[in-house]
Amino acid sequence: MTDIAYPDSPSHGDATSLSVQSGVAQSHGHTAAAAPAPGSTDSVAMLAHIVSYDTTSDRSDLPLIDWISGWMDAHGVSWSLSHDPSGEKANLHAIIGPREAGGLAFAGHVDTVPVTGQEWTGDPFVLREQGGKLIGRGAADMKGYVACMLAAVPDLVRIKLERPVHLLFTFDEEISCDGARVAMQDALENNLLPSVCVVGEPTLMTPVIAHKGRLAARLVARGKPGHSSRPAEGVNALHALGEAMAWVAAEARRLALEGRKVEGFEPPNSTIQIGFAQGGTAINIIPERAEALLEWRNVPGDDSHAMMARMEQELEATTGRWMREADPECGLTFEVLNELPPLALAADNPLTTAVKLATGANAEEFVSYGTEGGIYQQAGMTSIVCGPGSIEQAHRPDEWIARTQLERCDAFIRDMAQRVCARSTGAA
Repeated sequence: MTDIAYPDSPSHGDATSLSVQSGVAQSHGHTAAAAPAPGSTDSVAMLAHIVSYDTTSDRSDLPLIDWISGWMDAHGVSWSLSHDPSGEKANLHAIIGPREAGGLAFAGHVDTVPVTGQEWTGDPFVLREQGGKLIGRGAADMKGYVACMLAAVPDLVRIKLERPVHLLFTFDEEISCDGARVAMQDALENNLLPSVCVVGEPTLMTPVIAHKGRLAARLVARGKPGHSSRPAEGVNALHALGEAMAWVAAEARRLALEGRKVEGFEPPNSTIQIGFAQGGTAINIIPERAEALLEWRNVPGDDSHAMMARMEQELEATTGRWMREADPECGLTFEVLNELPPLALAADNPLTTAVKLATGANAEEFVSYGTEGGIYQQAGMTSIVCGPGSIEQAHRPDEWIARTQLERCDAFIRDMAQRVCARSTGAA
């Protein structure tokens, strides 16, 4: 893990620090904001506390997860952990009401993107308020939602639940979404999979029922080195990569013109692009190796693995063939780096209806970025994305969320729990 130095927080006009020092040391050099007392339903105070934990994805989230487990204990809520292979990161799955499968899940990730290289006007890990904006790393993406989940616990435990309310706190969403995969495996193995799920990514409390999937891959061209004056004695890996890049450009045009169209997305078709390429060592040396990073962003109904297999097959019959004929050790290889399945929920699904009623929304939206929702849906949980804050603020310096967004989310979580889990009929 990389150590990051953070400057002291300066004074900025009418900005008010919400951090009250409690003597809990954090890895970035200052103490944590005071933890809300058990029974507190103040989501702003909760946000100040959890922002003070540096849960950048290259660090362990265990200090925050340990505190969340204590919060659950203080309210008599059962919980369990599932870990990454290193044991340095954990998901927490809390269940309010009957400890069983079914019911409703609220799901939020606790990791954040780095602040390195960003110009913040204050300490990113000390929440401060300015003009109704709550500023701090993760405030929008997505500790605002996590704070509302935690602040709702004292009220949720008082509801007479016929179905369980699940609270899922996951790791590594910002880099791999493997936390969500581990959480789903654990829930399935223990027969504790919720029926429906609200993923609280920042949507300004607007229901999002679909997003694209994403498959990222590395393409490597293995050539044979030699002197540029004798090209027949080598195999030029950059020439091979160039042919592959030309194929990608043509495929991007084909998808735009002939690909499956799903209205609501912008653009409405699946896309492919190469975002990085490199190779070679000197102008007079035949390049031995070249590589590119490419990605597919697929609309629901398009299989990204099938799309990659098509590329492999067509290039194998052309570029791969001449490379192997020149030298059997040469060729092209593909390596999947990361994948995220798409999300697709019907506009008339009972979960969509429940969320629209709870938010007062008149419509639902599609987005082109990915979330853990596709993983949850793939595991068997009907899922929707709806949470406080704007995606426009995510990952930026001086990331912020409006206080009013937390207030709306506070009401939404309680309404959904009543609507879905406290009655004999509902979306679950």
